[in-house]
Amino acid sequence: MDLNIDFEVPNFLIHHYYASGSISVLLNGLVIYLLIFHNGKIGSFKFYLLSFQISCVLLDLHVTMLMQPVGLLPICAGYSNGILSKVFKLHSHILMTLFVFFLSLQINTLIICFLRKHKAIMNLRSTSSVPNWIYHVLLGMIVFLIWSLTFTLSMSSESYEKQLEMLDIFHPLVSTKFRNLPEFQYYYLNTWMLIFFTLTIFETMKSFLMVSGTVTQMYRALKEVECQLSSQTLAKHKSALRSLIAQFATTPVAILPGGMIACTVIFPTEYSQKISWCCMMVMTTHSTLNSLVVILTYPEFRKIVCFWDKSVKKSTAVATVII
Repeated sequence: MDLNIDFEVPNFLIHHYYASGSISVLLNGLVIYLLIFHNGKIGSFKFYLLSFQISCVLLDLHVTMLMQPVGLLPICAGYSNGILSKVFKLHSHILMTLFVFFLSLQINTLIICFLRKHKAIMNLRSTSSVPNWIYHVLLGMIVFLIWSLTFTLSMSSESYEKQLEMLDIFHPLVSTKFRNLPEFQYYYLNTWMLIFFTLTIFETMKSFLMVSGTVTQMYRALKEVECQLSSQTLAKHKSALRSLIAQFATTPVAILPGGMIACTVIFPTEYSQKISWCCMMVMTTHSTLNSLVVILTYPEFRKIVCFWDKSVKKSTAVATVII
């Protein structure tokens, strides 16, 4: 089969990286500003949301500015065109390892937000509160998985000579073009890569189960204690919970493109490379979408962004009476 791989830098993809990264940083900066100076009824939970927004900024800056990955699919290979690669000469494998670290950090920071809100809501009940050690165990598991994913991917790379040798064996028609590249990274299924894929599947299942489980318990707990809470306290918890669920609902934008890229390697076609580029374009919009969700799901933020406040409404009413 003709692999139909373009080894040139795709300018449209690089332009998208710059545009998407700039928009994402601006919107995330706005959300961070709102969380710090206009957090309203969010309270101390703002620090957890801040952590998540900062993780979003780190991932987007890394992918769109510092790394700028260019896939050479259907071969599981690619190179980088970002600042860290062109200016500081960092290898694509190092940048890919950092990408996995930041992506895992972002997803798990959101999971920690769910756990923190779960703990707060469970403590509203006079009985059946969850012991602290359970949260500590879950937090330890999260940290372990982040570093395990990063470590296993970092160990999966072979030497430059070994990569060329494998390319000569499996892809002799394009191995010469790989030699002409300033640098590249080629992955194949060794023991470390197999462990990495296994951990990735486990991480995905763990995230889904933890979120679905905590959300179910939180809604049940709020239903039990809603008669004991003031309307403001109940509204605060429900608003935060709705926002977290909406934010988690955007994570497929970051995860599913990665799954599609993997499918183009397993089931190669002549369009695999272009599909992978489109997937990367979709993936880099996740943080922008998430920022919009945060703004729209928190009433305080929505009012500020729309330049509407109760004080404005009152002043308008007074002016109407005077007239």
